[in-house]
Amino acid sequence: MKVSYEARLSSLKTAVSKLVFFYGVPLGLFLFLALAALYLFVSHRSARPDFPRSAGDFMSAARAERRLAELRGLIAADPSDMRLLAESGGLKYQLGPAFYVEAISDLERARALGLADVSAFYYLGTMYQAVGLYDFAAQEYRKFLNNAPGDQEARMLLAKLCYASGDFPCAVREYEAVLAKRADDAVLLGNLALARWKNNQDHAAPLLKLRALDAQGRFLADYVEGRIKYELKDYSNASGFFAKAVASLAAAGEFPDKAGLFWLAGDAAYRNKETEPAYGYLQELLRLNPAHEEGKVLLAKIEKARKAAEKNKAKPAGKRSVSAK
Repeated sequence: MKVSYEARLSSLKTAVSKLVFFYGVPLGLFLFLALAALYLFVSHRSARPDFPRSAGDFMSAARAERRLAELRGLIAADPSDMRLLAESGGLKYQLGPAFYVEAISDLERARALGLADVSAFYYLGTMYQAVGLYDFAAQEYRKFLNNAPGDQEARMLLAKLCYASGDFPCAVREYEAVLAKRADDAVLLGNLALARWKNNQDHAAPLLKLRALDAQGRFLADYVEGRIKYELKDYSNASGFFAKAVASLAAAGEFPDKAGLFWLAGDAAYRNKETEPAYGYLQELLRLNPAHEEGKVLLAKIEKARKAAEKNKAKPAGKRSVSAK
């Protein structure tokens, strides 16, 4: 269903207001986001796009700001020039999230005036996704992929979006489409396994293939299975899988969310009454991320219990508390 320019801007304003108070992602999205981040880190870049998408393609920020200053005057003189509006929107996109609201406004105005530019679909998709307007973002990604069906980066972004918005059939479909070109991509296999599990489909096959790849594949398979068991509140099995993932972390190559792994391992171990392993995981978590509030609270709880146990142990046998026996 086509949504008007005015309706999109109204929804955008509401989403931006809510984002001011947004501190994290739901528990069910944690693994997905970690794996998606890893994918972007380790995957090969696609061929240079015919429009700028990332820092390496953009002009310098200072130059972009100077050009924007010129464009403001030109647009004020001719507010119906769709090409000036499109250029302004593209430059604001490259300047980052602080400019996204203005960039979306410029690009939507340009399209309303008749602009037909494939790059606008991509820019609007990523910006709508960034501000939480997932339905609008999905529309834009699909329009872009209709014009560039082989663009693996955009298809990966759509898969991520589908998962984040709870459209698991779409996520499975898009991951499988990307895997058709990257059959042995470990991160994609992990993402597919989780999406299949969320979609009530068999997820064993991608996990088996993942374990057969290499050290990174085995690490991710343990991580994915640990995450699934954790969400099912099967903390005994979750703790076992996370322990194996932690043990193989060094051999698995770069992993962008080590702090997240240590938090899950620590929390699962604690819930499974494995206090000493939990203590070690949480110490490592806070070394990596000293501001992790949940980790600090749980570590303080464990340290308090350890001190009480040591104090009780030091008492004469006859005076020890019943709980220490």
